[in-house]
Amino acid sequence: MGIWNQMFRAAGGNNTKKSGRAAGKNMRRDYSEVSFRCPYCFENIMAKGVAFRSMTAYTPQDLDELSEAEGERKKPYLMAADPLYEAFWRRYPGSKPEDGEKRRTYERHPVISPFDDRFLTNAKCRDGELQFLKDQNGFIHEVIDTEGRHSNVRICPHCHNRLPFEFGKYPIKYIPVVGITSSGKTVYLSQLLQNMKRVLFQAGLTTAGRCPEMEDFIRQYGIQKGGELPIGTLPSKLTPPVSINVKNNCDGSMYTLVFYDIAGENCVEAQQMEKYGPFIRNADGILMIVDPGQFTDLFPWATEDDAEENTIYSPDRVIEAMCTAFVSADNADGKATIPLALALSKSDLLKSGGLAGRGILEASSSVFRNIEYSAYMGKGFPYDDWRGTDASVRLLLKTGMTGTLLDNSLQQFFPLHSYFAISALNGKPRKISGEGEKKRYQMDTPPQAIRVEEPLLWLLYRMGILTPVRRAAKKG
Repeated sequence: MGIWNQMFRAAGGNNTKKSGRAAGKNMRRDYSEVSFRCPYCFENIMAKGVAFRSMTAYTPQDLDELSEAEGERKKPYLMAADPLYEAFWRRYPGSKPEDGEKRRTYERHPVISPFDDRFLTNAKCRDGELQFLKDQNGFIHEVIDTEGRHSNVRICPHCHNRLPFEFGKYPIKYIPVVGITSSGKTVYLSQLLQNMKRVLFQAGLTTAGRCPEMEDFIRQYGIQKGGELPIGTLPSKLTPPVSINVKNNCDGSMYTLVFYDIAGENCVEAQQMEKYGPFIRNADGILMIVDPGQFTDLFPWATEDDAEENTIYSPDRVIEAMCTAFVSADNADGKATIPLALALSKSDLLKSGGLAGRGILEASSSVFRNIEYSAYMGKGFPYDDWRGTDASVRLLLKTGMTGTLLDNSLQQFFPLHSYFAISALNGKPRKISGEGEKKRYQMDTPPQAIRVEEPLLWLLYRMGILTPVRRAAKKG
């Protein structure tokens, strides 16, 4: 067996989900029996039974101004509070979504359903018929109500949250981004999404269609020179999922990627596990962000104020808690089959000469440079860069006890894992106000993300969406 095949097998190359690639490549033409999971409540949804919000909506005052007969005919379109929608967001106080600067109002609009007679169906219409429109692949994407108004606001029939664009049309991959509040998780996700089109293009993927959730996240948490850095996600808050449709430029396969911003505290504290458990349990891959300061014996810049928090929410504790609460019940041997990418954030702090302490990486290490995609033979997962990154970070962490404990936890609970080092800013932000949790920072130089895409590309490789590619041999 050739050395490339040996390395490829060692990396799990023969275990990629080939069925996922086949499902993505062969566009679904018959959606009569296709189902998918809601990105909010994870209940199963039949594509043919998806519900809609009507764009026709009347207030009681509107109906009072009409004749009795006309008011009775329009009564099915009366606006009212939606108990299913309200019940879902009651579990996550302060998290109910908004549309831009205006609070969304369509949550009070009538629900139109093909089959559920609790809502507006043809059987409940006074006259006329509802028209459910399909695209060329037979996918229901729009409804025309009996007043002649169109709506493409598709919602989950179980929790009534709005479904992303074309959600359920392609194979879906759920990717929670996990990290404690101080880990730099939200800053990382912001930079990843801001660079998503470029990142995917370099690996041979293209974003397809509208991505309003991504645009909303960037608008709220975007980073730029002179701007204040986003505040980390509060542990009690649920950030709406960010959905992106991608196309593989080589074989035409399509996928939907769904990202979640999950506070690591919610994976350790028992009272939060029930609410946030589904976002881990239903994951196809986990991306975990860890602040190097959590490894206090390796990197000495963690302050005494952080010591207690670093102990309570240490990376190995988060790993063990996720496995205990969300994985063990579904795996007889207590080991997850979900791939987990663990990335050290703020990698620019790890350069030798920058801070005293053992285990600091040499400044010449490849982890401090972006991937040179032009050096590879074709588009795909940059395999050689990944091997170097994983080996460097793995050796670094094992030089201290906290890193060794983390590695042991991953080996026992998430054996399909890999290590990465990323920098979302590649520079030191300046504190502009506040203390403790109220500290605010801004960047005085343009942020320059380093290798933020590498953990994601590895997950896409493990899911069977990307194929590995090798560096071209150097001439001479």
